[in-house]
Amino acid sequence: MKKMKKRIALTLAILMMTSVVIGCSSANMSHTSDKSEGSPGWEHGQDFDSPGAPEAPREKLPNAIERKFIQNGELALRSSDVDKTYESLVSLTERLDGRVVSYERQVDDDYGWIHMQVAVPFGSLSEFMDVTAEHVTRVETKTVTSEEVTESYYDTKTRLQSTEDLIEHYRGMLKKAETIEDTLLVQSRIDELTIELESLKGHLKLLDSWTQESRIDITIRLESDPTITKPEVTWKTLKWSDVGYLMKNAIQKVGIGIVLGFQYFLVVLVYLLPLIVLLVLILFIVWICRRRKRKRKARQAAPLENVSPEGYRHSEDPVQRE
Repeated sequence: MKKMKKRIALTLAILMMTSVVIGCSSANMSHTSDKSEGSPGWEHGQDFDSPGAPEAPREKLPNAIERKFIQNGELALRSSDVDKTYESLVSLTERLDGRVVSYERQVDDDYGWIHMQVAVPFGSLSEFMDVTAEHVTRVETKTVTSEEVTESYYDTKTRLQSTEDLIEHYRGMLKKAETIEDTLLVQSRIDELTIELESLKGHLKLLDSWTQESRIDITIRLESDPTITKPEVTWKTLKWSDVGYLMKNAIQKVGIGIVLGFQYFLVVLVYLLPLIVLLVLILFIVWICRRRKRKRKARQAAPLENVSPEGYRHSEDPVQRE
């Protein structure tokens, strides 16, 4: 009976302890819920009674980064008058607010060329390339190249700003330096950063120049075809100078045709030489065989005659038999 009472008492004690623990847990959960509802910033260490800190204003998104490109062009032209073509290209460049960067000329009666480089504002390259200059007989080459340098440009700009800030920092340290050794060390570092800064400035300036202008290399050559470079000659108004020109042109073309024909004949002959040698060899072998065959037939067809000395006769001779 006593054992039964002890068991009941132990069971009641365990139940009471369990109830106490559950009650404490509920109270803690309720308190936590109150904190989360009453003070949104409690998890950041803010006071429950103080009002929540206002939200920081959001930064405006930066504008879209301007992309940087290097665009250049190249032109190779044939012209009946290189000087007139040059003047036309200079006029076009000035109309687009551009400039002539370089110019080189070599012209005589039969041969001439002009090499020039022009620069036009970025975005005007396609318009320049689409215009045909005066006296241009044909366009041999037209090339446009484009390279994006956005990353390199802004990386250089950022490094330049960081280097300037670092130099200012070292200058502040230089003022606070107490020993000669510290002063020399800081000054040496400032000198190194200054050299790097100048290099970055030069590179950025070069990129600015390349991306703000497009450069076009132009080569103008005198047209070599006389039928293009000379005016049309009409038979109604034929002059002796026109006759001389036509004769000279005809002789030139005939001579060129003969030379070209002979050159192509030599080329074809070289290609056919192995076949020709083989054909000659076959014909020679056939000729030898036929010759031997004819000789053999001639021997077989010839009569068998025995020639005797004078006064001597064979026993089978019919005269001797009589």
